[in-house]
Amino acid sequence: MKNRIIYFGLLLCLIVFAGCKDEFGKTLFGPEDTVAPEKVTDRTLVFLNTTDAENIANGTAVTADPIDVIFSAVQPVGQVKEIKTSAKLTNGKSKRDQVFTVSVLQDEAVLQQYKETNGYRVKFLPAEAYHVATNLINIEYDATMAVSQSLVKIINSSKLDLDQDYLLALQLNTAEGFTLDDSNRTLYLHVKRKGGSGEAQGAADLRPMAGDDALDADGVDLGINRNNLYYQTEGYAFQKLNACTLEGLVFVDSFKAASERGDATLAGISSVWGYEAGSDAPFLMRFGDAGVDPNKLQVKAGGKTLLVNYSFREKTWYHIALTYDGTNIRVYVNSRERASMAHTGTLDLAGAQFVIGQSFNQWRGFNGMMSEIRIWNTARTAAQLRENALDVVEYESEKSDLLAYWKLNGAKPGSDNKQIADFTGNGHDLTVKRQGAASAVQPKVVINQDIDINLK
Repeated sequence: MKNRIIYFGLLLCLIVFAGCKDEFGKTLFGPEDTVAPEKVTDRTLVFLNTTDAENIANGTAVTADPIDVIFSAVQPVGQVKEIKTSAKLTNGKSKRDQVFTVSVLQDEAVLQQYKETNGYRVKFLPAEAYHVATNLINIEYDATMAVSQSLVKIINSSKLDLDQDYLLALQLNTAEGFTLDDSNRTLYLHVKRKGGSGEAQGAADLRPMAGDDALDADGVDLGINRNNLYYQTEGYAFQKLNACTLEGLVFVDSFKAASERGDATLAGISSVWGYEAGSDAPFLMRFGDAGVDPNKLQVKAGGKTLLVNYSFREKTWYHIALTYDGTNIRVYVNSRERASMAHTGTLDLAGAQFVIGQSFNQWRGFNGMMSEIRIWNTARTAAQLRENALDVVEYESEKSDLLAYWKLNGAKPGSDNKQIADFTGNGHDLTVKRQGAASAVQPKVVINQDIDINLK
């Protein structure tokens, strides 16, 4: 009898705790026979920069890297540039309608950290130079993507001192039930009103052209055409040099994927300067190779190969230089020597052509911008490289040592946007070319004036 009582007691407990099922199969609990609430875990939020995106889904995750918002003194006061931000979830759907806010940070600790990280002598952007049009981002119930964007307008204000660096820090504020990674929490806007003296005023933009998504026509199925624009001039003047310097400003929007190093056709390569003619290239400077990381620089010169053991970052301006003094070839990054090798005799910096941004085939290519490229007939010192990184300070007294100087800040007048002039007047003008799949898109010089070059 005692065992039967225990049995029925256990059965009763099982019924109480297990509940029963409703007609849809959900377990019912309690005296009111209600469905137990679903356990909600924190959803991971991603702060997005949607400024240049066609829609919110195409926004890019905010990182610690600052975004340049550049005006020129020649642009009208009151001109506005809009910055848009939004958000999405990465692990499940929102369990409620939720509105997030974007706020402007004025914390001195933020300013100090930004100075130390980016090397700017920076101030907070004055209130007269920005307007928060809306700071609300809304994610609806059962959605993963926000349906709205925050909008901040940056204003070319007379309150901005010329050539002074400013910071506007925008922070996404979370809510209960949502988490946000610290490295994704703040969008840093680097704002500057350039005065137009002593710095590069533009850059040749070698990033993909519109229409470069045509499939390859030669049967090699590697997806979209990876190459785009490049520039070329005759190279004989840059051969058999007893001493020389090749230098310029380089910005990589994105390196090739590391996974591409194993593909001999791709090899994770992006060529910068020289004349890529396979293993017989007389001179070539490029990022990556079959055995070289895509963000490492490799130089082929004088029949030798030199690897520059320096990791370059995407979306960062660098001054890169190669010098030859009759004894050694040296490579500098931001005026610091990073690699060298012995060489005697003459040095060729070109083959039949000297080419900027051209690669061996259409699936390789330089995805970025360049400015202030120069070829000298002397070996420049580290001090000269540093002092003249953004411009040739004493041009009139030094121009006799220049073989070619491409400022890359505008198309040559009268060239129908097909050429960039050699600033020296020596006649080594660059002609724009296009490499890749067949397309009706014709190559034309593309110059990005909306830049600010800061070297760290």
